[in-house]
Amino acid sequence: MARNVFGGDPRSMSPMFEMMIEHLYSEFYNKISGTSLDQWLPLYVHRCRTLIHGALSDTAIFEEEYLNGEVVDQRWIVHHFDLASFRPFAFVDDFAIPTSRPATTASRINSFEHDIQRAFYSGYLRRHGLKAQVVFLPIGIIGSVFITELRQNDNGVQNLSGLNNYLLRLLHGIFVDGLLPAIYCDGIFRVLATILPRFTSPTPELHLLNIRLASLRQCIEHTFAIHRGRFRLFSVPHFLQLFKKGVQVRRMSLVSFFVLNCYYCLHGTQSQYFGQIPPTLEEYISLDEEIDPPPAVRLGDVWDYGIPTTYN
Repeated sequence: MARNVFGGDPRSMSPMFEMMIEHLYSEFYNKISGTSLDQWLPLYVHRCRTLIHGALSDTAIFEEEYLNGEVVDQRWIVHHFDLASFRPFAFVDDFAIPTSRPATTASRINSFEHDIQRAFYSGYLRRHGLKAQVVFLPIGIIGSVFITELRQNDNGVQNLSGLNNYLLRLLHGIFVDGLLPAIYCDGIFRVLATILPRFTSPTPELHLLNIRLASLRQCIEHTFAIHRGRFRLFSVPHFLQLFKKGVQVRRMSLVSFFVLNCYYCLHGTQSQYFGQIPPTLEEYISLDEEIDPPPAVRLGDVWDYGIPTTYN
């Protein structure tokens, strides 16, 4: 690193950092994306259901009834949900990764300006960037991550990722009260065979279930908070330049969740929420396991501003 400069040249770390990102991406892609859920499903699906059901049933809801501003009744509501018909085994939510705005420059081809701006801009967040769809399993591990542009809403990301179709294949023949196990999510998602959003127009019993599951679903929000705390680079959007290094930024975002999984295997931060010991690092990335590389995507007639490319 010194390059004949006293004290070393920190700029030399940049190529080393990028090479490490490329190595982790190509070596462990299917441990965090692609077919990553194959490692946990269907083997752990019933254990995950039991963990969520156990956390759901361990607590009660305190309710107060008022009349003319005075408390007239106080009670704890304890409800026992039937495990035999309890479908949720994981949680899914989307995570925004703001990046720099693809600025207008003299060197840019004018015909691309509007398309580039629109492709990565979210009017809802008023930011440019990427969006990560994260599936969290209560055994204390991130099961899958899919990254696309920020302009997509949660349903659009689910459609692009093919998560429902993937789970249909993994959970084929496994039924809970006649239905497939499902991933629980917020109300913006559509109801699908393996996607279960918050219940709308619920009965009193389902209303209580909504309240409790909303509390349990905070575990995935904690995962996002830990990601921001551990990887401060993503809090500096102007360092993440999609126009110049869009492929590298996406790969770095994906790799960051893989590294976070390794951190969970060592520390078990989120699994303690469900009273579960997380998988060990040896279980997650076994030394004798042959891991498939990421799939190659041939762009064909798509050009990178005049230079034909092939990306993974």
